[in-house]
Amino acid sequence: MLQAHLRRIERDSSGLAIRLYLFTRKDQPKEPKTVLVDPRVAFGRPLLAGTNIATKVISQRFKAGEAIEELADDYGRSPQEIQEAVRFEQLEAA
Repeated sequence: MLQAHLRRIERDSSGLAIRLYLFTRKDQPKEPKTVLVDPRVAFGRPLLAGTNIATKVISQRFKAGEAIEELADDYGRSPQEIQEAVRFEQLEAA
C-alpha cells in the first residue's frame, strides 16, 4: 500500500517532491493521476492535473446542477477528468 502512495509523488531532478497526485477512489491504487496538489500553485489546493482549475469549483458547479458534459466543454477537459474531480471532492466530504 505504501508503494502505491509513493508512486503518486512527482519529483524534480534532485529527487525533491514537487507534486502529489491524490486518490479519487478508495480501493483502486492504479487509478488515473487526475487530481494533484502542487504547493507552488493555488496555495496547494487540489487541482485538475494540467490546469489551474480547483476541484472544489468543479464540484460546486456540479452540485448546483450543471452536467458533466457541460463542465467538460466549459473547461476544455474530458468528461472523465471532470468526473474524477467531482469524485475526489465527494470522497473528501465523506
